[in-house]
Amino acid sequence: MSDRGFAGQTAIVGIGSSDFARLYRTPDPERTGEALATEAIAAAIADAGLEKSQIDGLITGGLAHYEPVAYRTGLTDVRFVVDYPQAGRMCAMALMHAATAVHHGLADYVVLFNSVAFRTQGTKFGAQPQGLLYDTIYGMASPGAQYSMGFTRYQAEYGGTEEQLGAIPVAIRSHARMTPGAIMQQEMTIDDYLDARYIAEPLRLFDYCLVNDGAVAYVVTTAERARDLAHPPVLIAGTAGRANFREWYVDLGFWDEACRSMKADLFDPLGVTTTDIDCLQVYDNFSVSVLWGLEGFGFAPKGQGLEWVQDGRIALGGELPVNTSGGMLSESYLQGWNQHAEAVRQLRGQAGERQIPDCDWSLYWCLSALPGASLLCRDGLL
Repeated sequence: MSDRGFAGQTAIVGIGSSDFARLYRTPDPERTGEALATEAIAAAIADAGLEKSQIDGLITGGLAHYEPVAYRTGLTDVRFVVDYPQAGRMCAMALMHAATAVHHGLADYVVLFNSVAFRTQGTKFGAQPQGLLYDTIYGMASPGAQYSMGFTRYQAEYGGTEEQLGAIPVAIRSHARMTPGAIMQQEMTIDDYLDARYIAEPLRLFDYCLVNDGAVAYVVTTAERARDLAHPPVLIAGTAGRANFREWYVDLGFWDEACRSMKADLFDPLGVTTTDIDCLQVYDNFSVSVLWGLEGFGFAPKGQGLEWVQDGRIALGGELPVNTSGGMLSESYLQGWNQHAEAVRQLRGQAGERQIPDCDWSLYWCLSALPGASLLCRDGLL
């Protein structure tokens, strides 16, 4: 989707999200990913001002697959179906697939979603051996252990302190406190961050994403159809993805090459630069993912990202707000899908007290074995 002729031809026209805080407070062993997905899909279709009968494409993800969701929602005769594996790294790719489908006439209106029930199911990330052959015997039994080692190496190469890293989760928490339905509503100071226990030193509790239940859905159609619907369309300016398969989880260059490549695909065909971006909605599985992406995409100088995020620079009211609904560190771990829903709110001008004035462009990224990114913008810019 780096082709200039494709940019702005498709749009997100409806969004639906769970009340993550309510689900977190009331774990239910009977709760299923299918039930959560059904609610989010209905909300997204209603938000778009569409009827269920108009939906003719379905892209599924997370814990719920296409057959049970189709039966529950009544979407049993759609023209286009794709089932993605449960992985946040697929978020931008699912959006690309939906946009491609409507652009080429494979469907008129595609609904796509992700749902998780990690809290209900008692999921313990890192509790089971995972990763490559020798990871587990050396204690690298979770992505968090790998990211922690990566941050230790980053500090050895460039310096920086744990206190400086704390500016990222503290800023993102301040946004969650303005977000109805966000899980983490408690105020957090830098002292609170430093007082938290280590999970894998030097990363602390608040450097890790949440474990929760919930679902997010959105509806994608062509930009032409979008302009007749309930809300101002949010245009899909582009998506980009890469394979970054290594024998180690955290890329030795902290994904610099992948970020530069995705930035070129997304920005260069449109003449967009980093100064055009009004907000970042980042896959913050760990706080350091924000740091490395800021440097990789060129917002912060290489090796100076920890200094760059200080003094409220990434908070609302700062130069470049990040994860304005609380992200996966404080709103909900929906594997990047809640970040896209928040980007839509910001670009529609519907984010309430979190609203960024004159928000025109929003960038998303995920750094993983399959890095992905997407660029969304307000209607009228393409």
